Amino acid sequence: MQAQQLAGVAERKVRHAVIPRLPIDFDQRYEEQIPDTLVVTPQPIAQNSSLLRESLSDSERERYRDLVHEASKGKLTLLNRSIYFGDEIDWEHEKLDEYPLLWRLKLQSFEFLEWAVLGFEDPTEIEDIHLQFQKWLLSWTADNPIGDSKYLRRSWIPHSVSLRILNWSRYASWCEQADLPVDNRLYGQIYKNALFLENHVEFEIGGNHLIENAIALVMAGMLFEDHDTGWAETGLEVLEHASETQFLADGGHFERSPMYHLMVLRRYATAYNLLSDSDYSTVSLKTTVKRALGFLEEISMPANEIPLLNDSVHGEQIDASSCITYSDSCGLSSEEVSLDVPLGSGYRKLRGDDSTLLIDVGDVGPAHLPAHSHNDQLSVLLWISGIPVLTDTGVYDYAPTPRRQYSRSVSAHNTAQYADTEPIPVGGSYLMGKRAVTDVHEQTAERIRGQCSQQSIVGPNYEHHRKVSVSESEWTISDRVASDASGKFTVRYHFAPSIEIEKPTGKKGAYTVTSQNCELATIQIVGDTTVERSEKPYFERYGQEEIRSVITATSSVHTEIETHISVTTAQSQNHTGTVRSSDI
Repeated sequence: MQAQQLAGVAERKVRHAVIPRLPIDFDQRYEEQIPDTLVVTPQPIAQNSSLLRESLSDSERERYRDLVHEASKGKLTLLNRSIYFGDEIDWEHEKLDEYPLLWRLKLQSFEFLEWAVLGFEDPTEIEDIHLQFQKWLLSWTADNPIGDSKYLRRSWIPHSVSLRILNWSRYASWCEQADLPVDNRLYGQIYKNALFLENHVEFEIGGNHLIENAIALVMAGMLFEDHDTGWAETGLEVLEHASETQFLADGGHFERSPMYHLMVLRRYATAYNLLSDSDYSTVSLKTTVKRALGFLEEISMPANEIPLLNDSVHGEQIDASSCITYSDSCGLSSEEVSLDVPLGSGYRKLRGDDSTLLIDVGDVGPAHLPAHSHNDQLSVLLWISGIPVLTDTGVYDYAPTPRRQYSRSVSAHNTAQYADTEPIPVGGSYLMGKRAVTDVHEQTAERIRGQCSQQSIVGPNYEHHRKVSVSESEWTISDRVASDASGKFTVRYHFAPSIEIEKPTGKKGAYTVTSQNCELATIQIVGDTTVERSEKPYFERYGQEEIRSVITATSSVHTEIETHISVTTAQSQNHTGTVRSSDI
C-alpha cells in the first residue's frame, strides 16, 4: 500500500471512532452551508440522461421497468437478492447484515431512481411511483444524519455518496423536464451530499472509486452552476489526474476488470458531454474516452460482450454495445488501439480460422490496489464461431466467503497450478500478497510463449511455462512446471455452462465440445497425465451460481501436459445448422 492509502485508512478509522462521540452536530453544520435559495440547471443532465436511455437495448430498458414496478410494490432487488420493505424503507433492515455490504451501498445510493430514468422516457408514466420515491427520499434524510454511529460505514461511505448524487441529480432533472413536481428539499440534499463529498474525496482508495467521486462532483457542479461551488472544476481535475494514472497504454483501465472499465468509460463520456458546452477544457477527457473505447471494442470481441476477467459480471453495468452507442451519441468515437503494447493490460489475442483465443500475460492489477484482481496468470479464454467456449469464472459477491476465495483462486482459471499453491497469496475480500512475475518470451501472429514465476522465502519456488500456438483450426497449448521441489501440477479448462462435454469411447484424454447439439471442437490432452472431468461453479451475475464442466489434467513437475483443440470448420457446421452466439 502507498503512504497516502495508509494515511487515509488511519484517518477514516479516527473519524469513525471519534466524530460520533463529539458533542458537535456535524449534520447541522452541513445543513447551514446550504444556500437559502438554490438555483438549479437541470436541462443538461436531463438531455444527457436521454442520450443514455436511447443508447440502451430494448431488453435493458425492459429490465429497468420491471425492477421499478417491483420497487413500487416495496420490493427492491439488488445483486439478484431481494428485500420486501413495503411502504417504508427500513434503512437498518435485519437482512442488510446478511447481505453483502454492496447491497446496502446500492440501497443507500438510491439505485432504483436510475432504473426509472433509464427505463421510462416520460416521468408521468410513473407519477404514482414518483410520490412513493419522494417519500423514501425524505425518510432517508431524517434517518441518516452525518456523524451518526457508523455513518462512514453505512449511509455516508463516500462511494455511496457519489452514486447518490448521480442518481438523485438524474432523477430530479428527469422529473423537471415533464414538470413533475420535485420537492425542493431534494435539491438541498444533493447540495449537502456534494459538500460532504468535496471533503471526503477518496484519494486514499483511488481506482474506480476516485472516478465515481469525480463524476459526482462534475454533475453536482453543473446542476448548481449558478452557485460558485467549484465542484465541476474539482471533478474535472480528478478525472484528468485519473487519465494520467489509471489508464494503460492500450486504453484499458488499470484494475484490469472489463466490468469496471465499462463503468469508468461511461463516467468519462458523461463528464465530457456535460462539460463540452462549458468553458472547461475537455481535451483530456476526449483522449481518454477514445482510447478506452478502442480497448472496449478489442476486449469485447468476438462475442460482443465483455469477458468475465478478474472481478467482472454481466448485467451490472450497461452492455458493451450500449456503452459504445452512448459514447458515440456524446460525440465520441473509438481510436484504434493494439493490445500488443508494452505497459498495456497484458491481454493478447491469437486468431484461428473460426476461433479466437485470449491469454493473460500481464500483471494482475496495480501493486497498491489488488481489490478486483484474480490469480489468472497465463489463463486463456476461447471463442469458436463467436461462442464462448473456455471462460473465466466471474464473481458471486465481495463478501469474504468461500465463493469469493474460489473465484479469485488459480483453480478457478484456465491455467496451471503447482500443488495447492496460489501464485499470489489471497487474503480477505480484496487483499493480495507478494506478486508473481509474468513474462513473454516469444510472440508472433500464430504463437505466444510466456512464463509465470513465483519466488518465495517461505515455501517452494516454481515456474509455469506455457506455449500457445494455432495453425488454421488447430490449437496447441503446452504446459510445464519447474520447481525446486518435487510434486504435481494441474492444468484446468473451464467451459461455459452452455457447452456440453462428452467423452468418446476408447479415446484417452479426448472430449467432444458441443453446443445445442452442434459440435464445435474436440479437445485432447496428451502426455503422462491423469485426465478427469468434473463440475465447478460459474458466477456470470452477482448472487447467481451455475454449474459448468471442467477438465483437469495432472502430472509431475518437469513433465509436459499438451492440449490439442481441433475446431470444427465452419463448412462442416453448415451441414448441421449454423450456430450463432445469439442462440446460446
